[in-house]
Amino acid sequence: MIYVISVSKTYKHRGKNIKHKPKTKKHWQIMYYDVDEDENIRLYSKFVNPITAFYYKFKKYYKRKFYCTDCENVFVTLVKKRQHEVTECPFCEE
Repeated sequence: MIYVISVSKTYKHRGKNIKHKPKTKKHWQIMYYDVDEDENIRLYSKFVNPITAFYYKFKKYYKRKFYCTDCENVFVTLVKKRQHEVTECPFCEE
């Protein structure tokens, strides 16, 4: 599953010491987490077109801290923007 965490405009060739001309074009880029079959989370980025970038702006996930009242542990999870409810606690399942 893909969790998009950032949608922004960037230069294609960027680095520490690169000075871009004022007319250099910027391109839309997304940063996302991808979960594979072994449940390993990896960070990726890719360039997308403007319509897809607009779509991903509404599908972003945010890293939030939650507190479980049952086991009294604090855990971090990725949730949608206006989700304030506690999701399933990973410590209570064990």
